[in-house]
Amino acid sequence: MKRRTFIKTLGFTAQGAAILPFLRHIPAEAAGKSDTLVVIAGHSINSLDLHRKGTNRPSYQVTVNIYDRLVRFGTKTLADGSLTYDSTVIEPEVAESWSIADDGKSITFTINPKAIFWDGSPVTAQDVKWSFDRAVSLGGFPAVQMKAGSMTNPEQFVVVDDKTFRIDLPKPSKLTLPDLAVPIPFIINAKEAQKHATEKDPWATEYLHKTPAGSGAYKVTRWDPGQQFVYERNENWALGPKPGLKRVIVREVPSAATRRALIERQNADLYMDIPAKDAKELQAKGDVDIAGAPIDNCLHVLALNLSHKPFDDLKVRQAIAYALPYEDIISLAAYGRGKPMFGGKNKTPTDTQWPQPFPYQQDLKKAAALLQEAGYAQGFETTLSYNLGLADWQEPTALLIQQALKQININVTLDKIPGANWRTAA
Repeated sequence: MKRRTFIKTLGFTAQGAAILPFLRHIPAEAAGKSDTLVVIAGHSINSLDLHRKGTNRPSYQVTVNIYDRLVRFGTKTLADGSLTYDSTVIEPEVAESWSIADDGKSITFTINPKAIFWDGSPVTAQDVKWSFDRAVSLGGFPAVQMKAGSMTNPEQFVVVDDKTFRIDLPKPSKLTLPDLAVPIPFIINAKEAQKHATEKDPWATEYLHKTPAGSGAYKVTRWDPGQQFVYERNENWALGPKPGLKRVIVREVPSAATRRALIERQNADLYMDIPAKDAKELQAKGDVDIAGAPIDNCLHVLALNLSHKPFDDLKVRQAIAYALPYEDIISLAAYGRGKPMFGGKNKTPTDTQWPQPFPYQQDLKKAAALLQEAGYAQGFETTLSYNLGLADWQEPTALLIQQALKQININVTLDKIPGANWRTAA
């Protein structure tokens, strides 16, 4: 069986959603006679430390591969053969077991003796505490993510002994265990990191930015920012089946046309985050298999800054919501790839399903009337920023929004922000 044929049977050739977090599940045959899988992407990592402020979304998949967590989500196979996380299943990782107190206000974890850092030292409860203390102390998104699981204070993280770790909670929470399975609460080799900590940088952010200290199934052995990074399998990883791939090269190729040519000419094995337009066209040709998985916690929204006028006015926000060209965005910018989150029948949820469509559909007359009620009949000027790292769909989306809002006298200036700067631009 040829490498390309084998990959196609798994749905691993062109991916609309990230498969790289599942490196440990990809069989060795995916790389053919070589032991190296070549991946191309248009938008790559900007740090090897997910706790660092401004770290971008592509860096998440690196964290999942090079660091372990106490627990992880299970996986499930979709109809097209691609993998996705199963957030209803929590599996052991560094923690071989755990118990929840009768009152639900603490969770005690027993650390697996097979959990070993890359330098050969065992993962201890002290490492877990230092890593969690770091996550809630550095601020930014990591602190927000930890808070979702009711974890906000280092005093909540308790070393019982070297192999026993406890989390104390202010109240019982069904979200704590799932929150421990997301990328943020990864476990760092505290002993190694602390060697490089300073008074000004007590959490060794500068060191860990470029030099990971983990225990995960893969190591990053090379990173050339803006060009490529290289994974090598951790031969001593024992917290699951041995990964099939020995080496993975992830190359950053800014041009979508070049990326498409590379995958069509079979000069790359996997094309990550393929633009919707290319996905539709390649799928129609049938030469490349297209696979994509929904991202449960990802909603694409138009975010209005309520701290600034006129967006502090509810009627202005409602006017904009009614003015947006939802159908055009789905069909012309996303090429039909995505689940519509508009046109809901109810203004309030009728059941526990999440996410649910919002109760808006384009209605320019209603939008104009609301804007007039708010005192902005003549409209106003504003700026819409979008991420150039996702320009293949965000740019046409921004243009469609600009055109639609102009019809109710809102003049929009588009602000293009490089992907690497997106999280720090504000």
